[in-house]
Amino acid sequence: SWLYEPPRPLNVRLYRCDQRFILEPLKEILSIQEVYGLLAIDRQEATIGILEGKQIKVLRTLTSGVPGKVRAGGQSSARFGRITEGLAKEFFRRVADSMKELFFDMPKLKGIMVGGPIPTKEEFLETGELITKLKEKVIAVKDIGYTDEHGLKLLVEASEQDISNQELIKEKVIVNKFFETLGKTKEKTAYGEERVNLAIQRGAAGIILISRALGKEKIKEYEDRAGGISAETHIVSTETQEGEQFLNLTKGVAAILRFTLE
Repeated sequence: SWLYEPPRPLNVRLYRCDQRFILEPLKEILSIQEVYGLLAIDRQEATIGILEGKQIKVLRTLTSGVPGKVRAGGQSSARFGRITEGLAKEFFRRVADSMKELFFDMPKLKGIMVGGPIPTKEEFLETGELITKLKEKVIAVKDIGYTDEHGLKLLVEASEQDISNQELIKEKVIVNKFFETLGKTKEKTAYGEERVNLAIQRGAAGIILISRALGKEKIKEYEDRAGGISAETHIVSTETQEGEQFLNLTKGVAAILRFTLE
């Protein structure tokens, strides 16, 4: 089982002089569906963390004991090199073990981003014995100069496009699933507000796709109603070919059904 920090107090302070509870920060945290693993590494230090929603959390920091470039006690270059490489290899193994411990069974883990100087991060991925399941989740490898919490922030900033691409891939998969279901078993789909509303009312909607073109209020309305019948919701952008095709056909909302509507 993976080790995870106990929940920390919500680090958002809002003071209001009224009688209404401010729930928006809590709702944002509760709505987080996925997290990204983070690793900033060089030969002396590694910091492992996660990106959860908009928050970066440090989970573990490791140090290597690998000496700097100055040789101690007049050691020969070859012997010093062997010692350094041995310590580095052991350090990479410890980092890989920690990542397995922290990430292997993390249910919401969407992907992993790795950052550090050239060539250390590449050496770690090649020789660090990171298990295949986690290596396959690496979506970004970035050049950064820090390996502390600041390094994690730089890594996230450098990986924004990679994260965005992951969301586009996810969107493409779910939209294609809708079109495939529509083509093979049309009766297991519904589209247009009238049919989707009926599917929600009868509890038949299992997955609801909502175009961003409908606007925030309409999207929230569908998300709230979907929550009432334990249905998944997916927001479809309008910037992709799939998103445009979806909007043109469905007028903005569709569903993949658990059972057919009579």
